[in-house]
Amino acid sequence: MPLLLCPNCNASMQNVSRSGVEIDMCSQCRGVWLDRGELEKLLDGARQERASQQEDRQRFEREVGDFHRDPDDWKRRHPPVQGRPGYKYDDDYDYKKRKKRFDIFDIFD
Repeated sequence: MPLLLCPNCNASMQNVSRSGVEIDMCSQCRGVWLDRGELEKLLDGARQERASQQEDRQRFEREVGDFHRDPDDWKRRHPPVQGRPGYKYDDDYDYKKRKKRFDIFDIFD
């Protein structure tokens, strides 16, 4: 027997966890019902996520600015990861060339 009935359509409701908050959702009419304090918890989680994204964006923009000011200094402070070749777009990165196929017209060069 369901614990809660939907106030809208009288169908049984399910408990769903979103961002660590248990909310009640009707599987028939898709209505969402919140208990006291649950909306504030959801909004607080969204605010924290937005603040974290803004901090990440600011850190990214600072790194890009540092790179554009002095690329060589930035490369010294951020060495390539072991097991990976050098920086992908570095000027002195030696690309591996594929073996050229034999072409019959090459004998006339």
